[in-house]
Amino acid sequence: MAIIRSDTLTLQVASAEQQAALADTLALYRRLVRDLMTVAYTHWPAVGVCDGNEAVKVLEGLIHPTRKRPSVRYAYFSRRYYKFPSYLRRVAIMDAVGQVRSFVTRFDAWRRGERKHPHAKPPRLTASTRTFPSLYGGQCAKVNADATHAFIKVRQRNDWLWMSFRLKGQCRFRGKGQAKSPLLTVNGRQWKLSLPEQFDPPKPAKGAPDWVLAVDVGINTAATWAVVDVQGTVHARGFLHRSDKDREHRHMQRIRLKARKQTRHGARLPRGFCGRDHDRLTRLADNEAHQISRRLVNLALEHDCQAAVVENLKGWRPKGGRKRTPMKARFHRWFHRQLVTRLDRKAVEAGLRFVAVYARGTSSQAFDGSGPVKRDSKSYSRCTFSSGKRYHADLNAAYNIAARGHVYYQGCRRKAAPRAGAQKSTGTPRTPVTLSTLWQQSA
Repeated sequence: MAIIRSDTLTLQVASAEQQAALADTLALYRRLVRDLMTVAYTHWPAVGVCDGNEAVKVLEGLIHPTRKRPSVRYAYFSRRYYKFPSYLRRVAIMDAVGQVRSFVTRFDAWRRGERKHPHAKPPRLTASTRTFPSLYGGQCAKVNADATHAFIKVRQRNDWLWMSFRLKGQCRFRGKGQAKSPLLTVNGRQWKLSLPEQFDPPKPAKGAPDWVLAVDVGINTAATWAVVDVQGTVHARGFLHRSDKDREHRHMQRIRLKARKQTRHGARLPRGFCGRDHDRLTRLADNEAHQISRRLVNLALEHDCQAAVVENLKGWRPKGGRKRTPMKARFHRWFHRQLVTRLDRKAVEAGLRFVAVYARGTSSQAFDGSGPVKRDSKSYSRCTFSSGKRYHADLNAAYNIAARGHVYYQGCRRKAAPRAGAQKSTGTPRTPVTLSTLWQQSA
């Protein structure tokens, strides 16, 4: 299964002339996509049945005159978009057809009754979209080997000219696979060039894995990991914490104080309240999910693990924490799904298997098979076994997660091997699967 990774580099816009040329190019491209959407929807019976680039031939026959086809039905396009680059025009056609196809699919689903609620309004075709042009390599954009300079064909003084830009940024994937067409984007006033690369990840080893990396995602500790082999021997373990706890606490405290002032006289919070702080919290969580998942994959590769195992917490909603309390806010900002998703994608890229096992009982059962554990009331990260032994609750859960991962792959040994990166949930027997299960099997 081929995957695509992109390096996003910043364009160093040196003058106002370059800024105006880029803005004019993007505005004209979006206007062309808008006009093409109206034509594609008007002739959808002929365009909708086309596969791939066949739609380009149909629409060009309606808008683009040639020597053999001097007259077309919509001569407006040849006058309004004079000397428009042919490769960029075909990209705009595919963009417009894709948006119309998406609308038609959603509208047909709405007519069949596939709606979130009975009184849902039908979808609408929005012609003015914030799309970005894909620059065909060699025809609309040229990037040098070390990705320090780029030549882009832009619209300047009613003509299309090549303009040079310096690139700033780090390339992580360039040269590792097959280069695709760059994408020109803008975020505010900062222009960027995305360089996608398509490559095939390494295939995972056949058969059940001998070593797995088990990850327990928590609130106090972002991730607790353990490397366990098929015999139940723990070879390594550790804890990964968020590096932005102070910044996160500061933003949440600021939101809490502002909300307290806003609602002290019974007023409701307005829509978009503290939107800037909430956006910063979201970006912090996204960055931490990327950083921690990368460290986990590196740990798996360092210890020669063949698979990564996590808990299946999809759709889980916490019951702890009262309303308007710090614990409730911490549960609300928990990024466990982001971390698991990032770990899944990076594991596929590294050639590791990935599985999400049944979560119930991983934290409440002792890894030595002695039965249920009792969490400490003062320190929730500690627990006491039935035998009186005190242990770290997250490490105990990580051991049990690893055992369930081994049991899952042993059950799939005679079946077809699971696809790399496929997230699957498996049930457990009535007797909870713990680390002691592997000890009994190896004995």
